[in-house]
Amino acid sequence: MAKTTQFHSAAALDAAARLGDRLRRARKSQRRTLADLEQSSRIHRQTLARLEHGDPTVSFGVVLIVLEALGQLADLEMLVGNPESDRPLVSDDSDSLNRDF
Repeated sequence: MAKTTQFHSAAALDAAARLGDRLRRARKSQRRTLADLEQSSRIHRQTLARLEHGDPTVSFGVVLIVLEALGQLADLEMLVGNPESDRPLVSDDSDSLNRDF
């Protein structure tokens, strides 16, 4: 069996899980099923389920489409709205800097 390499840090995996949970809660608060979201976003429900379960391999384009379909796209401004933020550009996970690619 081939060895698989994990390129996602623990912090990135946690963020993906939290994003998926947030998207699931937003969908459910609108009383929408995965089938409803599939129809409005044109993203297959299996991909939507992977996103809601925190799969970090779902593309960023899919995340944008789902955010828009849920009326949550404006929330992305928290990340991209102020580039002069005092937040560090690199996570505190120094182990991610020592990986061999």
